[in-house]
Amino acid sequence: MSPRANVTRRATISKQTRRWLVHLGLIATAVTSLMFEFVLTVHIIVGLVFVAFVLAHLAQRRRSSHRLLRRLAKVPLLRQPLGRLAVADLVLALLTVGMLASGLWDWSLGHPTRIRYHALLGVALAILLVTHTFSRWKRLRKSDVR
Repeated sequence: MSPRANVTRRATISKQTRRWLVHLGLIATAVTSLMFEFVLTVHIIVGLVFVAFVLAHLAQRRRSSHRLLRRLAKVPLLRQPLGRLAVADLVLALLTVGMLASGLWDWSLGHPTRIRYHALLGVALAILLVTHTFSRWKRLRKSDVR
């Protein structure tokens, strides 16, 4: 094996390792945040770390994210599986932003709001995250670099 091929192989392994670490970080922080919801400080810190992992995940999947955004611009979106996937990913992103915003809003007030937007968004986000993870389980296990 040439030295150049060896460097390329190491870089590929490094990308795969980083992708796996981000995936594990996303799963671990989501579960931890839910489990420690009653300990506000832990919940806030872990929730912010989750948002950081989401940003890292999106950065790692830039090309896929761009393709999904382009699909959203097409009219017959819901008739195609990839179009529905794009809509589901957009909803996932909006729920994540909504969770961050409503959590910061509740925290700034010093108490939960009466309607509990953060809790309602949390239930929706948890359901969608489980669906998102299991629908991509095969790709997650392979964690291929595209």
